[in-house]
Order: sequence, then structure tokens, then C-alpha cells
Amino acid sequence: MPWPGHAGDAGRDAAGRAVYVRPAAIPFPAANPFTQAKAELGRKLFSDPALAGAGDRACASCHDPVLAFQDGRARADGLDGAPLPRRTPFIADAAWGERFFWDGRAASLEEQALGPIQNPREMNQTLDGLVRAVAADPAYPPLFAAAFPEAPRITADTIAKALATFERTLLSPQSRFDRWLAGDDQALDDSARRGLALFTGAAGCTLCHSGWALTDHAFHDIGRPDEDLGRGPILGEATLDHAFKTPSLRNVGNRAPYMHDGSLPTLAAVIEHYARDHPDRPSLSPDLPRIDLSAADKADLVAFLHALDGEAPAPALPAVIAESLAAVEAPPVIRQKDKQFSLAHVRLRAGQTLIVHNDDRREHNVRYATDAGRDYNSGIQEPGDTVAMPFPAPGTYHVYCGIHPKMKLDVDVE
Repeated sequence: MPWPGHAGDAGRDAAGRAVYVRPAAIPFPAANPFTQAKAELGRKLFSDPALAGAGDRACASCHDPVLAFQDGRARADGLDGAPLPRRTPFIADAAWGERFFWDGRAASLEEQALGPIQNPREMNQTLDGLVRAVAADPAYPPLFAAAFPEAPRITADTIAKALATFERTLLSPQSRFDRWLAGDDQALDDSARRGLALFTGAAGCTLCHSGWALTDHAFHDIGRPDEDLGRGPILGEATLDHAFKTPSLRNVGNRAPYMHDGSLPTLAAVIEHYARDHPDRPSLSPDLPRIDLSAADKADLVAFLHALDGEAPAPALPAVIAESLAAVEAPPVIRQKDKQFSLAHVRLRAGQTLIVHNDDRREHNVRYATDAGRDYNSGIQEPGDTVAMPFPAPGTYHVYCGIHPKMKLDVDVE
């Protein structure tokens, strides 16, 4: 939607800026709460090449803090010397993520942390070998005891929890845009202001790059001409072929090259991609903008994107567990609109169904999975479709959309 602020309308301008202000605290999951000891252990593990099978590379080898937690390359080389299929992802602000890797195959940062370690082309380590390598260093046992006093053992699970805790503390740096949001009207020059107006208006960028981190955390086919099928095979849905996770735009000017495959060298090239025709295929995202921009418009958009570049250290945000919303009795129908469920937390009785109606202009894919092996997958839910989700047994079900995973609904079944 267009930027709501206009000159002389301070109230609307303040409301528009508030959408992009950073959250006041980092969310940590109840199953892995923050402690300083755990974060410091994760920091040490993140930079330790002992986590690799050959002891020759660490997480920080590709997620280099000096290079905005990426590696500055289109695609890193695998252990076999050939480039990996995808670009090293940006991991700052990952605490607010929902699904991880470009195709969303990991459901948590804990799961993601062990993925590259086990990948034979990346770190080529087994979980048993990982535990042995870490336990062999006499510095680690007291650190694990401090981080996990209730169960001070070195395991793949505690290693993953420590790494994920550290990763959740990694924040994108402050930028000129942040200073402007805080009320410094001189922080953005005229070109960046015009670019912001385009970004939030005619260019349609906020259809996907929304919210304070400038991502909807969803998966879109934006028309890149390659054979990588991305999210489609993960969900088993061909309509999600070629779809990849929307990256954050925080600090984006310092993170070239761009796209999941690193194929575009500059921000100007990225904007050119959106300004031209795209392959005619059914998986193209309905949120893909069709824009007609002048050369001056494109330069203004680039100017705004560079206003997102870090110019000061990341803020020190307090570490807290995000509060959950109170559950309400389920209404007859839960609606989907603008990539959101109409409620976030409802109560049912065992055996009841929940009716979910797609009032959106987008396809959705509603699903849940439980530890007890119960699962549900709506398949592709077209606009206007209604599905009836069964909840056969007591427990808490975490419902989400496989395409837009910020769409979340907790269902308490009694």
C-alpha cells in the first residue's frame, strides 16, 4: 500500500513510520530460552572449525560478520570445488524468521544450524562426529555446564540450541532509514525520499518486502530464469516451483550479489529484473509487481535501498520470550486476508473441525504436524476456497501456511 505520510500531515506520517520501527525485544522460543552463557557458547561454536569433518571451516567461514554475515560471493564453493547451488543467506535478524534456508526446509534455527554441518558439500560432519569433536576440546565441558545447568551434556541438541541462541542475537546494523524513522528528517535526502515513496507505492515493493525487516518471510516465484525449483518440491506442490524466501532488505547495499543464486551483481540489476518481462509460467507469484519505471525512478529506488545500509552498530535489544496471545473460542469461520489469519490463537474441543476460508487474492497452503504423527495438509487453497481442518485429539496444534509462514494460528484442543 502507498506510504501513508504526506507533508503537513504529521499524524499519518508517524503512523507510516511506525510500521518500520524495529521491535523492542528479540523473541526467543520457550523451548530454548535466552541465557548469556548459552549465547557466548554459541558464539564460540559458530567460529570453531572443529565443527567441520575435516576441521577446516566454521559457520563463520561463510557467514562472515565482516561481510554482513554472508561471504560476498555469488555462491560459495563446496568441498568438491564446485559452486554450491544457492547463495549464502543473510542471517542477521533471523530471530524473527519462520522457515529457514532459501526453500524453507528447516522449521527452526535449531534445525537449520545442523543442516550445513551435515551437508557433505559444506561441512561434511556426522552428528556423532560433531559431538566427539566438541567434547574433545577441554574448554567446552564447563561452557556447556554453564549454558545447560539442568542437563550439562554435549549433544547435537545442545550444540544446535547454543548456535541458534547466538544466531538470534545477530541483528542488522542501524541505518539512515532508522534515524529517519526516529525523527531525523535530514537522514534521507530527496532522492531517497522519492525512492521510499516508490517503494511503498507505485513500484509495489512492499507486497513482499513488508514490515520492519522488509520481508514477508514468504515464498515467491519472481521469474528468475533458472531450473532450481525451490519451495515446490519441499511442499510437494508444483504451484510453488521456483519460489524462494523473500530476503530482508536490511543492510542490503552491503550484501551483493543478489537473489537466491547470486546472479544479479548490483541493486540496479535487481530493479531492472522487476522492470522487465518474466517467464510465462503458472507458478509466478501474484505479488510480483509489473512496474514501468523511468531511469530517474530506478535511481531513486537505489538511493532508498542504500539508506537501509548499516552505518552504526546493531542495537542492543533486551532478550525476552515473545508473549503469546490469549486463546479465544473458535468462531464458525477463520478467514485469511492479506497473508494473515483473522485470529492467532483459538480453543476447540477434541473432534471438532475448524473452518478456514480464503478471503485473500493469493493461494495458501494450510497445514500442521504433531509429534504424535497427526498431520494435515490442505494442498493448494485457491482464493475463495474453504477447508475444514480436523483436530481429533487433545493438544496444541501449530497451524501455518506453507507459502506464507508468518500466517500462524495456535489451536488448543481440549
